[in-house]
Amino acid sequence: MKRILGNSIGTALACSIAVLAFQLPATAKTASQTADLAMKAEAVPDEGIYQMYQNRSWLWGRNGAGYFAAQRRQFSAWTSDKGKLGYGDGIWFIPGGGKVCFRAKWHGAGGDSNALTCFEHRQAGRVIYQRKLPDGDWYVFRSSHRNLADESMKLKHGDYVSWKQKRIKARD
Repeated sequence: MKRILGNSIGTALACSIAVLAFQLPATAKTASQTADLAMKAEAVPDEGIYQMYQNRSWLWGRNGAGYFAAQRRQFSAWTSDKGKLGYGDGIWFIPGGGKVCFRAKWHGAGGDSNALTCFEHRQAGRVIYQRKLPDGDWYVFRSSHRNLADESMKLKHGDYVSWKQKRIKARD
């Protein structure tokens, strides 16, 4: 019985390694293809960027969220890094060329700091590509067909930030 179980585990491990070995080049090829497609695509117009982000919260899973208020283009966020909570307040703006940026003062366990973060968007048909500037990898932000795995699905209409941010500020 032990021999059969041992052989089964060994076979499963070997198959897993083989599958991974075949997937790595495919993933690299896919990333390269995505970058090529993104570079050939057109920059999303400023109005498209505004419609995509205005009055929406970008949910970062358990790591936080950022809210892009239309009023005075206020940006607010909360973050969690290894259980350490922080928050940021600032503005968001559209410098053109398919970009959205937010400049915020961040407050956390490590102290306060200012940061500017920008993302670039390009569109080919109904597909939107995104990358973090200055040198992030391109990825599909929004597929041509609704895909729950798309990053764009993490943009939710409404303010999902203020309540959590107020709780974090109250602890300070």
